Amino acid sequence: MKRTDFTQFWWKNSGIDKAQLSIVLLAHVQQPRGHINQAQLQCSETERFSIEEFNEIYQGIVNAGYYIQAVYYNELDFITEYIEHPEHFYNCLIYNLARNGLGDNKKTIIPAFCELVGLNYTSSSSLSCALCRNKYYFTTLFQTHGIPVPQSWLFTDAGILGDRMPRDGTQVICKPCSESASQGVSAAGVFLASQDMFQRFKGTHYIIQEYIGGEECEVPVFKVGNSINVLEPVGIDLGGKSILDEQASAYNQYGFYHLGDTQKLHTIDTIRAYAEKAFRLMQMDVYGRIDFRIAADGTPYIFDVSTTPYTTKHSSFAFAFERLGLSYSEIYQAIIFAALQRENAKC
Repeated sequence: MKRTDFTQFWWKNSGIDKAQLSIVLLAHVQQPRGHINQAQLQCSETERFSIEEFNEIYQGIVNAGYYIQAVYYNELDFITEYIEHPEHFYNCLIYNLARNGLGDNKKTIIPAFCELVGLNYTSSSSLSCALCRNKYYFTTLFQTHGIPVPQSWLFTDAGILGDRMPRDGTQVICKPCSESASQGVSAAGVFLASQDMFQRFKGTHYIIQEYIGGEECEVPVFKVGNSINVLEPVGIDLGGKSILDEQASAYNQYGFYHLGDTQKLHTIDTIRAYAEKAFRLMQMDVYGRIDFRIAADGTPYIFDVSTTPYTTKHSSFAFAFERLGLSYSEIYQAIIFAALQRENAKC
């Protein structure tokens, strides 16, 4: 499928019997109705969905024509239920939005468990989820394969990885190496490189990256079988800020716009090509998102990757689908269809 010709791949005759298939939904919610084991949560409050966001996702799946058999608010309750009653999960698809775990292991628990017991699920594999968590690892991999990324340095407990350091006076941004949703990102983390500044990071685990000024965009991507479907890049309106910081991300203090209104067609095509290459290189599956910064000369740089990107009504996915004239629930049609087309799907 050409990147320039996105079609509604989920409209094909898929043979999905919606009367037989059940959805099991896993998500961390700030104030869920029903049971939640707080002691089992390893994700912060801002990483969990609000009640309104959770309801949007839940209703989106229902409006797509699917029956939600059960909802679990943490992974261990789901795993325990499966071990005790595996027969309850016959012909089920595990719609996984949970993100328990620490560091690179966040988002890997459910994919690994589903792979172990043979359940089909909606995210990338546990390996891809782990690799996509670590900004330094995937940045280094992309650089090796000719995908533009910001120059990066990794600070660890033992000091900086490698011998080189950013040149004094280079504008850089400092952020946690294995977090998402702008966790730990703030304007204070953008500064001019100096030995004095780097002394503060001794004994920590941060990534320092060359700061790329300019526009920011997100690129929704789907994988159906062996075909990659790349949607148009969605520009991020930062509301006058230079970066999407933790507070703006947590409280939706940013907007979206059509990137084609501000960038040349050649740049748009280049972004989509790099997004597809990155998606394949990371062995991502079903759906995901590739994030870019665009320099003044039009060069796009990948700075983040998400294996379970937000699909709430305030998201680049929702904006992209609306621009295509598609309903919000069709996001979930697309994700579920793609999950059922993955190699060795069990449903």
